[in-house]
Parts: sequence; structure tokens; C-alpha cells
Amino acid sequence: MKGIILGAACLLAGFAAKAQRVFTPQELQADFTVIRQALEEAHPGLYRYCTREQMREHFGKVDQSLNKGMTELAFFRRVNPLLAAVRDGHTKFHRNGKPDDYYAFFEDGYFPLQLHFSNGKAYVLRSLSTKGLPPGTEVKSINGRKMGDITAHLFNNILADGDVKSARYEALNQFFPGYYAAFIGPAKEFKIRYKEVAGKNGTTTLPAVKADAARANQKDEPRYRLSFPKPNTALLRIAGFSNATEGPAYADFLAAVFRELKEQRIPHLIIDLRNNEGGRDAFGIALYAYLAKAPFRYYNRLTVAGIGPYSFAQHASFPREMEYLKQFVQKVGDEYLFTRKEGLEERAPHPDAFTGNVYILQNGRSYSVSAEFAAIAKDNRRAIFAGDESGGAFQGNTSGAFALVRLPNTGLELAVPLLGYYMQLQQPHPASKGIPADWPVSTGVMDIIRGRDAVLEETLKRIP
Repeated sequence: MKGIILGAACLLAGFAAKAQRVFTPQELQADFTVIRQALEEAHPGLYRYCTREQMREHFGKVDQSLNKGMTELAFFRRVNPLLAAVRDGHTKFHRNGKPDDYYAFFEDGYFPLQLHFSNGKAYVLRSLSTKGLPPGTEVKSINGRKMGDITAHLFNNILADGDVKSARYEALNQFFPGYYAAFIGPAKEFKIRYKEVAGKNGTTTLPAVKADAARANQKDEPRYRLSFPKPNTALLRIAGFSNATEGPAYADFLAAVFRELKEQRIPHLIIDLRNNEGGRDAFGIALYAYLAKAPFRYYNRLTVAGIGPYSFAQHASFPREMEYLKQFVQKVGDEYLFTRKEGLEERAPHPDAFTGNVYILQNGRSYSVSAEFAAIAKDNRRAIFAGDESGGAFQGNTSGAFALVRLPNTGLELAVPLLGYYMQLQQPHPASKGIPADWPVSTGVMDIIRGRDAVLEETLKRIP
């Protein structure tokens, strides 16, 4: 991915190693000033989904609320909804030195169930301890709070592109215990109202689990692979747009794959991008070159917020090559365009480009480079899409290199993406939505429990 990070702290005994320091209003104001400077001066997508006036209102509300002493947790919770309002999934806000750690502040107190969200409801996928609920059970409320209210509250704190709901639900599928602890709070136990698969309602109280148990749902898989689920159909799985730690490099793998498809005269190709959160831009461009039927441009333009100097620079670190790259920034009208980037020029299809039928599987974690690739394939009508809406927005994202800002008092860290990506689209598409599925297929909790791949099955069923 070219994230989102939770941070929280707690004054409750048993959940923090020591009492949290209370920062003065002056210290909090100083930290917030750095946040505002970093966003206004360096984030090229700050007004992509919000107007300047709307962002000023968001800044003003937070600024006015910093009128009393707060802990790191309280400050984090005041600022994070503002960052979520930017609607950029590449902006990161986390505890010092713990990026991408959804369990950075607590060792205990986590919700003991991994949930799967489907059609707006939450179901038990698995229990994180020996005490739990059967898989498939619907969770109706937690500690007296309805799941709909909990979901809405957490949605307001999830950093994701545009208005893409699929990305926000997938974030909860993966990290619900972490989000709950950070933005609602840890607890020693959780009173749960539920509905059994058979329809009977009930309540139970389950003890909390430790962070290690909550983290245990992460799984690794090969970066890319090719298989043939039926004689006339190839399945290309790409779990991430980066080189594998073992086996062939990405470029060599693609060359071998498409050479084989050409030699075997395979008419149907499925590309599985589910849970692929991105990687290197050039890898997405290279993949589309193997599908293109005509010369294409990938990016319409790339933007930066400006070239500095930055008033927050003493609190930040920047890419080493940033000063050198400034020479490739040109101001055109009200925009600063970055002109040195692969994908801006017209590119020819690869000599071994696949000319058959293409089907792309995606979900709310098909993000960043995956969504860029999908946008070009969709706009050029080069593929049929199955599954859910992509996690990344159709028209592009804000990512690339980052300014890493450490706040001077609380020590919280903010990562600000520095490059605005705008895709070369020939047709009008909603700015704040993801790439839609032509064949919408919902993955239910029982599909996962039974090991059934509903999206792939439906796709294979529709291929002649």
C-alpha cells in the first residue's frame, strides 16, 4: 500500500503500565498547530473530498476543544475524526514508533471475538479465547450499546478513501478489537447480546483477551501464483504488488505467466486482487500493459501541495531525494504538477499481451495500487469485476512518499502522503466511490467458516 493506525491510552487500572501524563492546553495546542501546518502545507489531497471551508470548520472545532488538560488518549480521540474527515486512507496517525500496530497501547482489555460484517450486521467468525460464541452467531450489542451505533462511531474514526464503505467494513473485519479498544475503550469483560444461527436470542458475558490473542488472525500467503481452476481458465492471484521473498521476481513471473497463456491459447483469465493493499506503482502499470489492447496512459496527472519551505519542518523527516525531485515540479494554474513519474507517458501494450476475456476479483481491501490498476481496466472496459466495491477510490489517491511528523509534546506521529494521483479516465466516474463490481457477490460468514470462496465460484460459474 502506498493504513491506518490506531493509537489509544488509558487511565484505567489494569490496562496501562502506568498512569498517563496529562498535557496542558498549551502543549496540546502546540501539537495541533503542527498537525494543521503539516496537512495544509504538504497534503495534496486535503481538499479532494472536503472544501476548504469544511476543513476550516473541522480544524476550528478541534482547536476550540483543546481548552483543558488531556492525556494522549483524549488528544488522539479529538484529532483522529478530523483526519478521518480528510477521507484519505494513506494518511497515518499512530503512537510513537508503532506504525501499523492496531494494538499499540494496551496489553489487555480487548474484545474476545473476531467479527465478520455482512449486510450491515456483525457475525462471529471465531473466538479469540476458549470462552466465546459459536461461529455464525450475530452480535446485536456490546456492553449495552447496539452494534449499529458502535459501527457508526468506528466508521467516523477509520481512515479510508472517499466514501468507500467496503474499505471501512474490511477494516473492522480485520481489526475490530483494536478499533473498539482505541475509540470506545478496553474492558475486563464484555456483556454481549446475540442471536444464534437458529434464531434464538441470548446474552453472555465474556472476559477480555490480551493483545497477542487479538493479533493472531493475521495470515501470510505467497505474493503471486498461477493456477488453472478449469481447462480453459487461468487464475492469477496477486496478493501484493511487490517482489516475493522467494521465487521469481515480479517482472519475471509476469513474463512467464503471459507467455504461457499465449502458448496455451487460454481464452479466460481471472485476476484475484482481493486483500491486495497495493505496493509499487510500476507493478500495476506493468500488469495492465499485459492486458491492454491499445496504447494507454495510466495517470492523468500527479500533484503536490507545494515545494516548501515548511513551517513544521523541524518536527518532520522527508524523503532523502525530495530536494532533488523538486526540480520536476511545475506550477500550472492553481496546481503544482510532478512531471517525473512512470505512467504519465503513453505506453504500448506488451508484445505478449493477453487478448482474451478478463475477470477481476476485488473487495474492500483491494486498495492503492490495486485500485489504480482496477480503475484503468474498468474505464477501458477491459475486465468484468466480481465481488465487492474496491477499497481504493476510482479517480485516484494520495500516497507516494511521506513526510513523517512527530508531535513535540504527546509524541504521536503523523505520516502525511506527498503525492496526489489522478487516473487517466475517459469516462466520468464518481470521485468518492470505489470501482464497482459488475457481478456483486457477498461473502457471508458461513462461506468463510466452511472454506467456500463464493466470489470465485460465482465467477467460474459464469465463464462459459
